[in-house]
Amino acid sequence: MRYKRNEAFRYQLNDSLDAVFTLKVDEDTLSSKGQALIYNISPNGLRFRTEFDLPVGDTRLLLQLQFTLNGQEICMPGQITWKKKLGSHFEYGYEGTGDNEAKQKIINGIKELAREENKDAL
Repeated sequence: MRYKRNEAFRYQLNDSLDAVFTLKVDEDTLSSKGQALIYNISPNGLRFRTEFDLPVGDTRLLLQLQFTLNGQEICMPGQITWKKKLGSHFEYGYEGTGDNEAKQKIINGIKELAREENKDAL
């Protein structure tokens, strides 16, 4: 599995986050909504798992993920960077496409999760 050494941080979630995704080409939606689970997250990307076999490497395709992090609704467009088959599911690496508002919401959500974890550890 590839890791981005220059990535500021990637937060490993204790409990996965539910997410909904759609595939798009330009503004045209190609798929109905699919369900996914997010396992780790950073402002620039995340790792998720789903039962759907999604295409990797097609730069025309845009995957749009929607999820809630600490009460904040986040819509993160981006592209799949890698895929791995795990039993009947697939795991994906996902890179967001530079939405500063979504990045800031993710940073704030991760900070809040870390604060809650530290409070519980005391």
